[in-house]
Amino acid sequence: MIKPRLLLVDDDKNTLEGLVKILTRDGFSVSGVFSGCEALTLLTRKKFDIVITDMKLPGMGGLSLIHEVRKTGMPMSIVVITAYSSENTVAEATKCGADYYLTKPVNIVELKSVLEGLWERQQLIAQNPIRKEELMGKFNPLIKNKQSNGIGQSDHERG
Repeated sequence: MIKPRLLLVDDDKNTLEGLVKILTRDGFSVSGVFSGCEALTLLTRKKFDIVITDMKLPGMGGLSLIHEVRKTGMPMSIVVITAYSSENTVAEATKCGADYYLTKPVNIVELKSVLEGLWERQQLIAQNPIRKEELMGKFNPLIKNKQSNGIGQSDHERG
């Protein structure tokens, strides 16, 4: 099975290098950068299926990066990871266009499950664009999270 191409954005060197190493070992094609500006530059030169970004980044923060990625119109999913979690941050990330939200330290099993779900959604949408709206709702955990069922949050956020 083909795996999605990932762009990982995190200013913490250990987190970035560790996640790139783990995800690459698991068969993902992963590029890692330390800032939102670097991410946007790389997005102009290379195609990615999923962006995984920290919220707190030097210069352009995660929310600004999400907003800029969505403005490009490129069909990619966005996963936010952060050590600073609150309902307000989840709401802000959702408004900007994030598809999923995880807290640090990142649970690798949970992250891979999220990536697989988002990739599956992208593949279904590509195969059946007529049902795009239905598929977006069905596979968008943050939309379901608004319905207060806890989906779209990491275990830390659910308590």
